[in-house]
Amino acid sequence: MFFLLARFCAAGSDATETEKNSSDSDRNRTLGILAPSATASKPSSTDSKRGARDAQSLAGRSTDEVEAALGKPSGKLQNAQGALWLYSEWRVQFDHDSHVLQVEKDQPMRLSKLDPQFVASSDAVAKGAYARAAADDAARAKAAELQKERIRIVSNGGQEVDLPSLMAPGKITLVDFYAEWCGPCRQISPQLEQLAKTDPDVTLLKIDIVNWNTPVIRQFGIQSVPNVRVFDRTGKQLGDATHDVSLVMKRVEQAKGS
Repeated sequence: MFFLLARFCAAGSDATETEKNSSDSDRNRTLGILAPSATASKPSSTDSKRGARDAQSLAGRSTDEVEAALGKPSGKLQNAQGALWLYSEWRVQFDHDSHVLQVEKDQPMRLSKLDPQFVASSDAVAKGAYARAAADDAARAKAAELQKERIRIVSNGGQEVDLPSLMAPGKITLVDFYAEWCGPCRQISPQLEQLAKTDPDVTLLKIDIVNWNTPVIRQFGIQSVPNVRVFDRTGKQLGDATHDVSLVMKRVEQAKGS
């Protein structure tokens, strides 16, 4: 009798322990505690290759399907073909109907090493362009300086002038006595300036009389303006003063033949 009771107690103890272990296991599952062998492992290279195959198999899919497979894009562009979605590793090109045309692996761009000969050639081109620009600037400056030499303006308040010292040696000189308030002077001035600019044998000297009471008026006996006088290469005046441009042109030709 005692032997049977002892076996019964042992059996009851084993059952109780079994129930306890089962209960602990159920509680761990409820709490989400998993055994070490059941925890998730790190993604393998096989998973990565599978992701690549999944991305490249999206041709013809809609935008919703692409977003479900790859998530939201980091950027969106619009090109001639349609929308272009940008991911960290992929570029997805859609057509105008919002279906995938192609999926490309987004490779980082690397700058190749520059060819030394190309760099040297570029430097030579740049230096040549700089030299030509400098030469053009020098030519323009020289032309501007020549223009200044061909056309001189004396505005000294109507004081007397030393005319021979103002004439260009070996040139035909037009001396134009004028005034700022003189309308006819402003009319013929562009024609005289054009003659001096286009004819290398001719220079123009413009002298402002200011008013009728200035010393230069008395010095040259000026009674009217415009008052234009033509001097040959030796400094000799040809004919009287005139306001007629055509007569000035004739005297210039006369000075050239003398």
